[in-house]
Amino acid sequence: MARSLKDRLLERLPGTRTTMEEARPKADGEGIARKVSAFLQEFKTEMKKVTWPGRKETASSTAVVIVTVLIIVLFLGLIDYALGRIVYSILNF
Repeated sequence: MARSLKDRLLERLPGTRTTMEEARPKADGEGIARKVSAFLQEFKTEMKKVTWPGRKETASSTAVVIVTVLIIVLFLGLIDYALGRIVYSILNF
């Protein structure tokens, strides 16, 4: 049976299923406990690949976020004040 392009592409990616795998009946021994166990094993494997930032990198990233938020707050506050003054002057004309 000829496989579709999707099946051929997905067979190269880990953790993906092809339509042939989806169409076949599941084994009787594959219950919820087995699925949970497989999920936890994959989760553990993926968490080992994570590179966590150090204290210095976390502090610098936090500082960048705080400064960026303050700049945006200042900009939006000025815009709000200016538009408020314009609307007030138009309505009281």
